[in-house]
Amino acid sequence: MDGLYLPDGRQLALIDRDWILDELPHLGNPDDNSDANYLLASAAAATSGTGVATGGSAGRGTTGIGTGSGSSHGVANHTGGGSVGADSTGANNHGTGVNHNHSLLYNPDEFEGDLTLLSEIVDETQNKWSDFGLNQLLTPRRPRLNRIIKILSIIIIAFLFMSLINGILFSSVFFLQENTNEPDYDLDTRPYYKAIEMKKRFDDSGNYLIVQNFVQYQANLTKNADILALDLHTNIAQLHLLLHHAKVWDGPISLSLYVKGARGSDDIDYASIWLRCNRRSFKVLNVHLVISAKAYKSSISSQHNSHSVKYAVSCQHITYVNHSDETDSTPYPSNLLRNVACIGNTLPSVKYTLTLDIDIFPAPDLFHHLVSFYTKKSMPNEMFNRTLYVIPAFEIHTDTIKRSILLPQNKRELILLWNDEHIQPFQNDVCSSCQFLTNYKAWKQETKNDEILPIFRPHYSQPWKPYYVGPKDVPPFDSRFKAHAHARISQCCESFMAGYDYAVLNNVYLYRLGFLDKSQLPNTKLIEDDTSLLLFQQFQEDLLKRYSNTTRRC
Repeated sequence: MDGLYLPDGRQLALIDRDWILDELPHLGNPDDNSDANYLLASAAAATSGTGVATGGSAGRGTTGIGTGSGSSHGVANHTGGGSVGADSTGANNHGTGVNHNHSLLYNPDEFEGDLTLLSEIVDETQNKWSDFGLNQLLTPRRPRLNRIIKILSIIIIAFLFMSLINGILFSSVFFLQENTNEPDYDLDTRPYYKAIEMKKRFDDSGNYLIVQNFVQYQANLTKNADILALDLHTNIAQLHLLLHHAKVWDGPISLSLYVKGARGSDDIDYASIWLRCNRRSFKVLNVHLVISAKAYKSSISSQHNSHSVKYAVSCQHITYVNHSDETDSTPYPSNLLRNVACIGNTLPSVKYTLTLDIDIFPAPDLFHHLVSFYTKKSMPNEMFNRTLYVIPAFEIHTDTIKRSILLPQNKRELILLWNDEHIQPFQNDVCSSCQFLTNYKAWKQETKNDEILPIFRPHYSQPWKPYYVGPKDVPPFDSRFKAHAHARISQCCESFMAGYDYAVLNNVYLYRLGFLDKSQLPNTKLIEDDTSLLLFQQFQEDLLKRYSNTTRRC
């Protein structure tokens, strides 16, 4: 291979001398010392009528190349059939013919100076070179590299195209909800009211209507995430707190929603819109309604026949308007709501449940800790099936939030805030005896093991009312208790008499935002409320009849 260079130093091409001889046999038998540059020039000259000459002057050999004329430095000697030759010193000599003498001596060292003329010849004879295949000579050939680059480019473009298609299909199939930043101009709530009419049933008291599975959202869960469900209950005003639970709970959630008042239909419309706007936040969610009979009769029963219940809604600006209605004094049915939520966990794979009030939040890592705990091979199933695992609950002072102090992410961070009095045990200022058996002091000191383990097993006695995770088939809540202090106490008591034991877990916790104060609670939620005490006494008598074969008492 010989390099062909332009005057500015750029390499024009790599030229194969042997290839030229094979492709251009009319060159004859050139001198063995002639390189590919000379042969290329000869080929161009033969095609375009260009002369190739050699000359010598004062012992120096030079070569002149021109179109119809040759120039030499010193004395130029032209030989050839149709050329005119002359000898002179310091003069130009012009040839009128084509020099066909290809056996002339060629000096490679002197050829470099005339490449400017060669570049002009290249321009003038470009079309003729194609007949000899010289374009291929002057084009650097890197077919393998070019082929690899093309293949890689095709693969990258195809990958990007498929990613775009998959993204469009995924968003179309799994995210059927419109963007929350865009208005929904065609939300018709009539189907919701038709569902209420089809599914409604009265509770045993006749004061409430129950609508099971009012709204459902389903998605694929990770492995073992479907064995543990969260049961919640709330009124419309606190529905927004559901988002806090959805962020940290990766399993099924069942929510009971209480509706009352003469404008109950407005609350149902709000709930329907809010749930739809936030549906992307939910994995598996079943929403159920418990409606006061008064609200149903006054504002809900005829809504499915209405002709004007379409809403133009901007999900970004949806807000709740509190319709206070003193005429509907139907009490908040806390235990009925808890039972409806528990029954509403329809996944057959659910084995264990955690029942919470909507304003009691799981720690960020609670769900995964509990799933890991329940799937350990070292624990016998019988222990899981007959044990209620207590999760200590705490209250976080509102000043902590106002000062932008981060919420605890684990037990270690919680203890630090506890030491700084930003946190206290649940109901510490309202009913300390209600959480006494949880033994917060012992729980705080247990920091040796990073695993989730039971650290002690209290013997139940009322008025202890812990939050616990346990089997799905624990005794239901007694729906006679509404917004009463004994509502959860009654169920904890019955579970103990039914043969379940309690065990406090070490490294998990729940929390509530704000310290509870007696002045913030209605009388019905205080332990000394007369109505609650009388009802609980009646309940205890019923338990003795129901569990006559047990020696357990509470």
